[in-house]
Amino acid sequence: MISKVKNCFLSYHHNYDRKYVRALRKAKRGMRVADYSLKKDISNYTDQEIYKVIRNKMRSCSVTIVLIGERTGHRKWIDWELWASLRGYKNSKDPRRSFRPKGLLAIYLPVKYHSVPERLQANIDSGYAVSMNWRNLERDLESKINYAVWKRDNASHEIDNTLERAERNSINFFGLRI
Repeated sequence: MISKVKNCFLSYHHNYDRKYVRALRKAKRGMRVADYSLKKDISNYTDQEIYKVIRNKMRSCSVTIVLIGERTGHRKWIDWELWASLRGYKNSKDPRRSFRPKGLLAIYLPVKYHSVPERLQANIDSGYAVSMNWRNLERDLESKINYAVWKRDNASHEIDNTLERAERNSINFFGLRI
């Protein structure tokens, strides 16, 4: 029996990994998983406006799914999405606008090498983030999402959100971030 809806925020490199997002959306059709990712370009917004949009999109999500490709770790906004996912937010004036940290699921795409965001790697290392390979998507996606929700509910003490937010995109120079 399929459990209740799991609302997921998808974080990925928009220019390079869109084809995987389309495949992920098809793969999840048989499950009750909603996609709350950003679907329009908001790069002309200020940093605070973008952060507010990200936070509002995440409000009703339980898990952030990060698609890890060759340039994922180089993107400022992916880092900001991770930072927002791991940061609980308490609104004393309107508790409905509060939210607790999200579960994290890292999916390694079938690419030559993976550029893992530092914040995500810290949470994989701490045991908080759940990870899987793309080739196991059909078989494992629902159970990995459920495990990420379980980690959120039972292992939030493992969250590592101590890094400063990225100030800019980095450049890939022979696999190194500069």
